[in-house]
Amino acid sequence: MIRVLLVDDEPLVLIGMQSMINWAEQGFELVGTARNGSEALEKIDDLKPDIVVSDIRMPVMDGLTMVARCREKDNALPAFIMLTSYEEFSYVHRSMNLGAVDYLLKLELTEENLLAALERARNAVKKEKALRQPSSETVTGLERYRDRFFIHMYSGAFDSDVQIRSAAEELGIKLDSPWYAVAIASIRNRKEDIEHQITLSAGVTRMAADVLPKYMPCFVTVVDPRHFSVLFPLETPDDMQQCLMPVLEKANSILYKYFSATLWWGIGPAVNRLDKIPHSKREALSVLPVLSSSEPIGFTGSGAKPTLDHRARIVADIQKYIRNNLDKRLSLNDVAAVFNFSPGYLSQLFTQNGESSFVEFVTETRIAAAKDLMASTDLKIYEISHKLGFESAFYFSKVFKKLEGVSPRAYMQKLRGISFDKEETAEC
Repeated sequence: MIRVLLVDDEPLVLIGMQSMINWAEQGFELVGTARNGSEALEKIDDLKPDIVVSDIRMPVMDGLTMVARCREKDNALPAFIMLTSYEEFSYVHRSMNLGAVDYLLKLELTEENLLAALERARNAVKKEKALRQPSSETVTGLERYRDRFFIHMYSGAFDSDVQIRSAAEELGIKLDSPWYAVAIASIRNRKEDIEHQITLSAGVTRMAADVLPKYMPCFVTVVDPRHFSVLFPLETPDDMQQCLMPVLEKANSILYKYFSATLWWGIGPAVNRLDKIPHSKREALSVLPVLSSSEPIGFTGSGAKPTLDHRARIVADIQKYIRNNLDKRLSLNDVAAVFNFSPGYLSQLFTQNGESSFVEFVTETRIAAAKDLMASTDLKIYEISHKLGFESAFYFSKVFKKLEGVSPRAYMQKLRGISFDKEETAEC
């Protein structure tokens, strides 16, 4: 029987958890309670619980310090489930990095949620205890082979659908759905050092592996420090987008609250053969470069919005940004950074989905705005050039004449019905 210790400074919370479920009936032995982290550490040493359900914020010693002290002993047990409120997401982030296996919101604490968290913790305890047995090499080897199986399947290393099914059965992986779709998640956050990125990725991937199956069966596999893949079994491809969209949006919401990290999802088309899964993965990867903060989930295949339309919308968003920020630096690098694209990709995106290149669009938009200002205001040429982000009035005049065939001064005189004999080339 799995031994459980409850820790909280609020007596009513402790009483509530004690009476919320029938512990013995569910296979748990409630060995005791504690009112703070310091008291809990003593009881952990004495009672040797397998699972500790603990509040994060407590007097004397908080839950984070308690977890850290336990982990200083290089011991993966007990497994910790942390209790928190909406205001304490940063603490949950730290607790997950310390190795807590799950978290529960106090305001949403129910018998169902508590049992689900305890079950995940029980599985973690069983895995850890198995690792300590003589057969631990077999256990870790099996998990390693399962990860390698998915990596090989995604890469197309198997020769046939039959070979994939045979390998999956040997590893205890159930792949008997009629359809499958691959989603690739890109973990987006502020630029951090590689060590922090690896830690963040581990936490995000671990939580995603816990959260996603709550809503839909799936298999999560790490790709690299910034990406992980998810294989979704499907009954039918017809409503794939309607099924997956709410699941991924919910996962994004939870992961952002706890890690301040955004996930961009590329979802490949549904396929009805396991040996076609690499195609779904390739298509999923192709969607990632055209996603944005405003549209972080992109589909391909049947029932999805055409990728071309999606790219056109991205170009339209960029064009709108340019029109609204003509007074700012609008170099290719600057705008690419705003939309989280590489300069090369942004240039290609514009050329393929717009009526002109990026540089041409910026220039033409600025000159069009200059003509509007000349017609509707009394601003001087140097004031217009400054207002529209040109480096100098001289450069503005040079660009204007190249596009319009006359200098800005000549254009303004023509607007006002003033005749001129000679255009000036240097204007201020």
